[in-house]
Amino acid sequence: MPGAVLFSQRCSTCHNIGGGPKVGPDLLGVTERRTKPWIAKFVRGPGAAIDGGDPIAVQLSKKFPGIRMPDQPLVDSELDDVLAYFAACTTRGGCQPVATGPKWGTDGTDDDVARGRELFLGHRRLQQGGAPCFACHNVRGGAGNEGVMGGGTLGPDLTFAYARLGEKGLTPALEQTATPIMHAVYGDARLEPDEQFALKAYFARLARDGAYPPRERDFLLLGSEGMGLVLGLAALRVLRGRKRDGGGS
Repeated sequence: MPGAVLFSQRCSTCHNIGGGPKVGPDLLGVTERRTKPWIAKFVRGPGAAIDGGDPIAVQLSKKFPGIRMPDQPLVDSELDDVLAYFAACTTRGGCQPVATGPKWGTDGTDDDVARGRELFLGHRRLQQGGAPCFACHNVRGGAGNEGVMGGGTLGPDLTFAYARLGEKGLTPALEQTATPIMHAVYGDARLEPDEQFALKAYFARLARDGAYPPRERDFLLLGSEGMGLVLGLAALRVLRGRKRDGGGS
């Protein structure tokens, strides 16, 4: 069923059908609660609906704060497929996402999530010797606050990274480490596939369970500490490279 694939690819990160609320509301019965024109307008431009004062959209944003649903530019045929799938799932009492390829972060077990947390915090070393994620990034909801430095602010907060980027956006970010800072730190220390999956499992769980940051945290201090660690590791890699090339003393 085409709608099942579309739901799994674009919606299942944040929504269940019969499994209870996730990052966003449970979509069981949504075709009975909302009209098709309203669903089409909201799905294609949720931010615009909220900013425009749509009462239902505003109510949902208050009930599920923290991250806005990204625009989903579905064509009419795709929207019809998704709505038909929602209706069929409602009749059955719920549906699980269908498999669309390799395992996603949302498929991670509790053990996968725990391993990703350890990698993020530096409690488990990365196999290629890269810096732990917390050197530059912070997360909320408890896990990121347990590191020695608490988490840095040189990079963006990753609490809702999985919900924001989805599997398709987060996978290449971890595979390619393409940003300038990530390339400097991980250029010759790429994350192994099993490490990427564990981190995605951790970020997927955070996207569901993340919380707002406590006001008393000193983010400037944490960011400075994280920057110091990253720059130190980058400098160490440069020195090692010079020694390998015969330029070291």
